[in-house]
Amino acid sequence: MKQWWRTALVTVLVALTGIVAPVSVIAAWAQTQVSDTELFVAAYAPLSRDPAVQQALAAKLSSTIQDRLDLPALTQQLIDEVSGSRPVVGRLLPSLTGPLNDFVSDFIDRQVDGFVSSEAFSQVWNVSLRTTHTQFVALIRGEEGGPLAVTEGTIQLQLGPFVEAVKQRLLANGFPLAERIPTVTTALDLVQLDPQRVAQAQAGYRVLTVVAEWLPWLLLLLPALALFVARDLRRTVIACGLAVTAGIVVVWLAFRAVVAEGMGVAAANGVSSDAVTAITDGALGPMRGPALALGVLGLVVAFLGWLTARPTTTG
Repeated sequence: MKQWWRTALVTVLVALTGIVAPVSVIAAWAQTQVSDTELFVAAYAPLSRDPAVQQALAAKLSSTIQDRLDLPALTQQLIDEVSGSRPVVGRLLPSLTGPLNDFVSDFIDRQVDGFVSSEAFSQVWNVSLRTTHTQFVALIRGEEGGPLAVTEGTIQLQLGPFVEAVKQRLLANGFPLAERIPTVTTALDLVQLDPQRVAQAQAGYRVLTVVAEWLPWLLLLLPALALFVARDLRRTVIACGLAVTAGIVVVWLAFRAVVAEGMGVAAANGVSSDAVTAITDGALGPMRGPALALGVLGLVVAFLGWLTARPTTTG
């Protein structure tokens, strides 16, 4: 009974080890995602080749272009210009309005589909990622005059560069009406934020830079202290190993749920569930390796601790 404080202290240190282990992985991942533009681009660049993402963005680009062209009004204008003073032509052409609209719409769809499956799309995607992340870093660091804003609580992917690339493709393929496509400021909603909490996020970023640097050292210190205080080293080793693995598993599952829920705004905006899944996997990808390694390490440590208890036989 006199040593109850040892048991209590070891229990607290083991529990803290299980908490700090996944938090250190998340902090390192978050700090990298927020601060390192090149690693961010490398993580999300493969999404440009994901069929679900391509389809979602193609649908948005095509509808944006057709809305800007206003196909029904454009078709009517062409009919009026062609018919002119020819009454017979004027009576026949209106019946072609629907088929002509469908033909132009299908042509634009094919050009957009061809673009999103081309290398040019990947190049525009990477440039857009790099630009957006640079602007986001300026926002989260609180730099004055940063070009990125949170619109009604939503971070958006600007479609302007993609529409301009499709416009040039349409012109190159003999569709001069593409000249009428104006500058596009439409964006695809990605992540929902609370604008009132941007200041809190900026403060959190400053804390994150410190936490990400010191948590790995704390993760080494806590089990070392637990072993120093404990009377039963074997059980403490096993407990620390299992605590690390359990913490990784629990937080990983919770984090996947949180990220998937955060991407719900994209699904509500018409993005397919497959595209949302691809984006979520892209977000969690850089964290998967370190989390798995730390979780496996915890199991290995626990197993080695268990092995030390195997009974030995004497002849």
